[in-house]
Amino acid sequence: MAYPKVLAVLNGDETDQAVLSQGADMVRPVKGRLYAVYVITVDRALPVDAEVGPAAARGEQILMNAETFVQLPRGDFEAQLLQARELGPAVVREAAERGVDAVVIGTSCPRDYGRFSLGEDVPYVLEHARCLVVLWREPPAKGQGRQNRSGSRSTGGRQSAGILSGV
Repeated sequence: MAYPKVLAVLNGDETDQAVLSQGADMVRPVKGRLYAVYVITVDRALPVDAEVGPAAARGEQILMNAETFVQLPRGDFEAQLLQARELGPAVVREAAERGVDAVVIGTSCPRDYGRFSLGEDVPYVLEHARCLVVLWREPPAKGQGRQNRSGSRSTGGRQSAGILSGV
């Protein structure tokens, strides 16, 4: 898979390196451009452009780490910090504004009330992005796999990536 423009969504967890690697692998064959974004979600009680010191510092550090990790030629990688009310709409808007061919987004194995859940942001991106969406899911932590019918725990594969396209 080679795409001229790819947006990698970073969230500061263990999926970031895989998301960056996948994005870089997608642009490298065509000497394309990889955009990385980290979205700070701002509480509705504050203005969307409010000063969010600690969150901004964390985001800047994540983006600096990404620049070091990605190893693409200068000019082929751009990192940006965004502030928005919700991550999903911000990612979809950024993808549309940049005219990217694909979005790579990662998730660990989230749990909501004891059940696997992708939350609200990932499904929003999957539904609304007008380009290819690559979803990178990390395997569950030891002891957090789902139980199968025999009662033993299944932790799945080491890592998995699903490719889903937006319409």
